[in-house]
Amino acid sequence: MPPVKKPKAQKIEKQSTPKKPIDAAKNVVSGQLKKKVTKARPQKPKGPERGVVIVKHLPHGFFEQQLRQYFRQFGRVLRVRLARSLRTGNSKGYAFVEFEYPEVAKVAADTMDNYLMFQKVVKATYIPPEKQTFNFFRTSLKKVVNKAGKEIYVSDLTKATQRSVKKQNNWDESACQKRTVSNLNKIKKLQEKYKDLGIDFSNLLVEPVKKSAGSAGASTSQAAAKKTGKKQKTAAKKEPKLEDLLGNTINEDSDDEDYVDASDDETDLEAEEEQSDSEQASDDSDEEEVDLSPPPKKNKTKLADKLKRKPGTGGVQKKKVAPPAKSNKNAATQKLQLAAAKSLAKPLPKGKAKKSK
Repeated sequence: MPPVKKPKAQKIEKQSTPKKPIDAAKNVVSGQLKKKVTKARPQKPKGPERGVVIVKHLPHGFFEQQLRQYFRQFGRVLRVRLARSLRTGNSKGYAFVEFEYPEVAKVAADTMDNYLMFQKVVKATYIPPEKQTFNFFRTSLKKVVNKAGKEIYVSDLTKATQRSVKKQNNWDESACQKRTVSNLNKIKKLQEKYKDLGIDFSNLLVEPVKKSAGSAGASTSQAAAKKTGKKQKTAAKKEPKLEDLLGNTINEDSDDEDYVDASDDETDLEAEEEQSDSEQASDDSDEEEVDLSPPPKKNKTKLADKLKRKPGTGGVQKKKVAPPAKSNKNAATQKLQLAAAKSLAKPLPKGKAKKSK
C-alpha cells in the first residue's frame, strides 16, 4: 500500500485573559520566608561613612586596650573588636578598627601593612564603605571579672550560668523568699497542666513559714544578744594578765645561775643581823655585864659587787695549754747532728776559686 499522508492538526487559538498584577507577598513560597517578609523592619537611615581597617597577625598581648591606644595616633578611633574564641575567650590574632573618616583609615592601613611588631609582620587592609556589608563589630562575648579581679571574656551562655550560680548561692532571707515564690508558681502551672489526669501536687507541697513581726523582733534581739556576748568574750580574751606576761618568773628562779640575786642576799643579811642582836641582848641580860658597846657592824656589799659574774662561770673558757718544755736530751741530740754534718761537709779547693774583679 502506498503511504498515506495524515492531515495536520489544526491550531486552536486560546482566548487571552488579562494578566493580574502579582503581589510580592504571593511570590513567597515557604512559610518561614513569609514570616520574615511580614516582620521585615524598615531600613534605618544610613549614617555617615566610616573607615574600617582589618589588622592581622597581631602579637600576643596586643588586646583591645592596646589597639585603641596604638591606633589613636592616626585619628579618632570609634570602635575596636578583637576576634576571640567563643569557648576559651582567647585572642585569634586579628582585629577590626573603625575610624571616624575613611581617609584616616586608608592612611592607617597603608602605614601598618607589613609592619614589624614584636617579631611578627602585621598585615593591615582597608575596607571601603561600599564593601562594609557585614557588621564587623558584633560579638556575643561579654566582659566578666573573675575571682582574682582580672577581666576576662566569656560567651553569653557562660556568663548566664555564672550569674545563675551566684544567684542560687545567695542565701539572704529576701533571696530565699523570692526563690520559694517562683518555685511555687511553677508548681501551680504544673498543677493546671496535669489537672485532667487527676494529679494533685497540693499534698506534696510544704509552704514556707511566714515570720510575724513579734518573731522577727525576738530573732533580732537574740542576734543582738549573741553579738554582745561574743564581744564580751573577745574582750575578756584580749585582756592579758600580769602572770601571763611574766610567765613563771614570779614563782620560779631563772635557769641562769651565773648571777646572784641581790634581794635574797639582803634579806638573809638582815635576818642574820637581827638574830645576832637578839642573841647578844639575851647574853647581856643573863650575865648583867656593864659593857654596853654596840656590836661590830658588818660591811654591806654593794649591788654591783653582788651582781658580778662569779669567776670561772661565764661563757666557754679555753684551757691554757702550756708550751712544751725543752728537754736537755733534745738539745744534746741537736748538737751531735750539727757536728756530724760539719764533719761530712768537704771544704772548697782554694786554688780554683776565682776572684771577681
